[in-house]
Amino acid sequence: MRRRAPLRRGRPLDRRTPLKRTTPLGRRPFAPASPAQRAKVAGRPCLVCNRATRIDPAHLVPRSLGGCDDALCVIALCRTCHGRYDSGELDLVAYLEPRHRAEAAHAVEHLGLAGALRRISARRG
Repeated sequence: MRRRAPLRRGRPLDRRTPLKRTTPLGRRPFAPASPAQRAKVAGRPCLVCNRATRIDPAHLVPRSLGGCDDALCVIALCRTCHGRYDSGELDLVAYLEPRHRAEAAHAVEHLGLAGALRRISARRG
């Protein structure tokens, strides 16, 4: 039994012709930090390394895990420390206590005590 070549709009598909994308590739959509969150970290140094440049509002609890737009949901981290925290390499427990106790309590409201401790302490397994 002979197999037919796949058809493209009524004619055989030439396998040597590269496929063309009809829609452009786009970045994955993400929700930026709220104005209250940006205002909270404006002018503050990084919580971990005290660097004062390229500071991001880093979510202790990301929106994908139930985080919100409240200013208590973020802390000030530089881009390097933010990347380390998001990848699970940075333990923030020692940096949050005692000055950022309200932010830690807010994370507990979202994830519960065990979940918040796992997320903040980089024990994400």
